[in-house]
Amino acid sequence: MDLQLLEMISIVLITAVIVLLIFNKLKLPSMIGLFLTGIILGFFIKSTTAISAISELGVIFLLFIIGLEFSAEKFSAIKHYALIGGLLQVVLTTLIVALIAFAVGVPINQAIFMGFLVCFSSTAIVMKIMQKKGLNHTLKGKVTLGILIFQDLAVIVVLLLTPILGGMTIDLSSLPSLLISVVGLIIVIAVGGIWAVPKALEEAASTKNRDLFMLLILFICLGTTYITTRLGIGPELGAFIAGLLISNTEYSHQTLGYIQPFQDVFMSLFLISIGLMINVEYFLYNIVIILLLAACIILIKFIATFITGRILHLKIPDIVGISILLSQIGEFSFVLATEGMKYGLLTADMFTGFLTISIITMSATPFFKDHIDKISEILEKLPYFKDHTHDGEINFTNRRSEYPELESELNNHVIIVGLGLTGKNIAFSCEHMNVPYVCVDYDPIVVEREKLSGVPVIYGDGFSESVLKELKVTSANCLIVTTSNQDHLEAIVDAAKRLNPNIHVIVRTRYVKNVDKLYDAGADEVIPEEFETSIIMFRLVMDYYNKDMGEINTVLQELRGERYQTLRKFTLAEPDMENQILESVYVEDEKTLDDFDFDKYDLSAISVIRDDDMMQIDGDNFYLEEDDMVLFRGNKDNVEEFFNQTDKM
Repeated sequence: MDLQLLEMISIVLITAVIVLLIFNKLKLPSMIGLFLTGIILGFFIKSTTAISAISELGVIFLLFIIGLEFSAEKFSAIKHYALIGGLLQVVLTTLIVALIAFAVGVPINQAIFMGFLVCFSSTAIVMKIMQKKGLNHTLKGKVTLGILIFQDLAVIVVLLLTPILGGMTIDLSSLPSLLISVVGLIIVIAVGGIWAVPKALEEAASTKNRDLFMLLILFICLGTTYITTRLGIGPELGAFIAGLLISNTEYSHQTLGYIQPFQDVFMSLFLISIGLMINVEYFLYNIVIILLLAACIILIKFIATFITGRILHLKIPDIVGISILLSQIGEFSFVLATEGMKYGLLTADMFTGFLTISIITMSATPFFKDHIDKISEILEKLPYFKDHTHDGEINFTNRRSEYPELESELNNHVIIVGLGLTGKNIAFSCEHMNVPYVCVDYDPIVVEREKLSGVPVIYGDGFSESVLKELKVTSANCLIVTTSNQDHLEAIVDAAKRLNPNIHVIVRTRYVKNVDKLYDAGADEVIPEEFETSIIMFRLVMDYYNKDMGEINTVLQELRGERYQTLRKFTLAEPDMENQILESVYVEDEKTLDDFDFDKYDLSAISVIRDDDMMQIDGDNFYLEEDDMVLFRGNKDNVEEFFNQTDKM
């Protein structure tokens, strides 16, 4: 391995960790910290080729995720805002910037390109702010998301137009090869989207091997990117297409959970690499002009988005919030600027100035977002906005009826993780009682079968944050974990509580040894099967002997009391609990505990239930009375052998 590369990456990572720790203490946005990390490293690292090459994966994964999230179902819910709002915002911003640039003497092709550079906003910054502020399910969040989706798609078109703006003419002699590339791309999308990708994902998912599934996802992403690049179309479009191929399958939510960590890491390196390109001397020398231009761009984007909001008949507070959220220059503009350099649309100085201005606009957004209410109050005091505020509200009310899908969002619902017998029974009960619910399961066969039955279910792991977000965990009331996979119970509880601290979590676990861990993870109620089974058996036995139901319930309350402490204190210290079962034996006449020969079958007596009391056992000579119930634990085979021998006696 190249030790110099390893050393450089290690320096980059430790510097980023130190800077982000400081920023976290100061409660400053981490994105600014990543830019600053790059600026600091720029004084020490001279060759940035390797870091830039690695960081380009961040852009690829970001476009892949955008493709993943671009499903027809999601788009239909915000299509009016995406198409109308997105088009208006992009066109208005581009037009204003292009006219100003052309008025000061910039050639028309460069002026239009500058408009394209400014019109895009940062998906990474805006989505993080929206998630932190809980805006995802608000009108403000939906309009913002719609505009961002349009911008992300427009990037693809602008990347294709950039060579033409750079003066590159279309050579008719190359038309056949261009047609071959287009036909090849159509074949890749058709074959991949209709048959190959869904079939491959289905086979990988059916194995329930996460490593296999994740490697296949990475291959689809990078493989499709490689194919489109070879066809001369470009890696960005290839990554988007790869995400698109998976977006309408059952596996898109789980895929997002696997790719997100990769995207976060590489995107961090991408932002650091942007900081590396900043010329500090250039910034200090031109600081006044740079700050003025940054302020002008923020104002232009604010005005363009504000006009868009007024055309959509939104209320002033919503318009102000959306305008502030979209007021920065986005990460895709960096990619576009690099392309512009290739075709002579930007000079080296213009590129450096653009990067610096972009970082300032990005850094300003997290601070402006805290003043949305104050700006709204100021604007609403102005005569024009005051006169039209109520009109906006009326129009918005009328407009809501045009989008009934926005009113069908899940809210105060139940999330069921695992569609085994227990999960299906809970789903049936919710359906019967008209309680809104949604399910998730990791078995593709179960998901397909239950979907055909009309059950609202998606494929994925319950501990994946992207999957939980798709299930609308932030607006859910209750999470019920019934999955048979005992390895991920704590992770599911932890993820759900982090995304929604108020959600009520009920977990089913097989073993009592997991009870404390699950409560520590944040579960509100934990039901261990091994004790509940014994409780059911106890109730049936007592009912068979016509015991008083009040007395039975008293014993059951004691058994369940204090999170099963009464029984758990006898069992938690025992090894190999996973192969142990809990059973009971009825005492027909007076004898000692030793008469049952528990030791002979490697069984452990836990306690004795006498009348309505639970008694701790003190030695093998413990005296048993008629009608006592002895609770004991042991290996299943040993328990069966014990009962077989007892029946013969």
